Amino acid sequence: MSQENVEIVRRVLDGFSRSDRESVEPLLHPDVEWRTVMGPLLGVEVVSGRDAMLRFALEEIPDAAEDPHVEVEELEDLGEGRVLVVARYLARGKSSGIELDRRIASVHRLSEGMIVSVGDYPSRREALEAVGLEE
Repeated sequence: MSQENVEIVRRVLDGFSRSDRESVEPLLHPDVEWRTVMGPLLGVEVVSGRDAMLRFALEEIPDAAEDPHVEVEELEDLGEGRVLVVARYLARGKSSGIELDRRIASVHRLSEGMIVSVGDYPSRREALEAVGLEE
């Protein structure tokens, strides 16, 4: 199951990168929750629910940023239905022109083949600490 969870997360990230709602939607639990470090830039701390997450990632972020994309650097099974993602988030603010290039670590929790929550952290170390693990 652990490699399957890594593949589900990979497919979701790829689907978001391609703005492919149809491929992502069935892999998100209806009550998914995303605590994103990028959200405060758009006035959001937590995105709750599948529809809200899809809207935020596929509409709101692209409305505010030019060419938003993610470069995945690491995908690691952490056991117990958790997958660590370390990635660079890149974009340029549409109104400000400010370049964004930020490395973020996320812990995706999965159940029954769907992502149920995503927590973003400023570093890999902080993500692992948040789930009771060490580097």
